[in-house]
Amino acid sequence: MTAAKPKFASQMNRSVSEAAGGSSEIATNIAEAATAAEETAAEVAHNRQAAGLAQISAGLSWLVGRFGY
Repeated sequence: MTAAKPKFASQMNRSVSEAAGGSSEIATNIAEAATAAEETAAEVAHNRQAAGLAQISAGLSWLVGRFGY
């Protein structure tokens, strides 16, 4: 039965290694998702700013139009 212990230990080591690799991949995917969320939030902020500028532009166009001949 001593031959079974090294085989069992080898299988356990392989399983632990595979689990660690899977955990590392999950952590990488979470980091990538977090980066994507940050980039999306930045784009939303830019779009809101652009919408605000469009409103200002429309208001200014209306005011300038009032001074026509």
